[in-house]
Amino acid sequence: MKSEIIVALIAAGTTILTIIGSIVAVKITSNSQIKEQKIAADREMKRKYYNAFIEAFTKKLFYIGKHDCIEKIEAEMAFVLEANRLPLYASEEMIQFIEKIKYPQIAKETKMEEFLIILRRDLCENTFENFSDIKGISLVLPNDAEGV
Repeated sequence: MKSEIIVALIAAGTTILTIIGSIVAVKITSNSQIKEQKIAADREMKRKYYNAFIEAFTKKLFYIGKHDCIEKIEAEMAFVLEANRLPLYASEEMIQFIEKIKYPQIAKETKMEEFLIILRRDLCENTFENFSDIKGISLVLPNDAEGV
């Protein structure tokens, strides 16, 4: 009788431990899936914003050196909007790069390989790090029509 009670208690204890282990495993798996979904959503958001930025930057480059027109002003304003949006999602390295190329002549002379390397590195990064010097980030202002 005594041994039957001990066996029953051991069996009950084992069952409880198995249930607890299953609950913990499900929770860990669930948390991991939620984290992976957030990383994927963040990466997709960054990709969409970068697509808009690249489009605006390309248009800005196209109109450098051309006569003033409505399209040139619109391209400049689109670039300004997207460049000012960068601190919301881009890495500090990308922001520093954009600070260098926001002026027309420097932008025209910049090798796109450097931009693409920084972009790919940023898209593969899964965190939003704090900037080391947030005060160093400035808004991009439109160039006047003559200087665009």
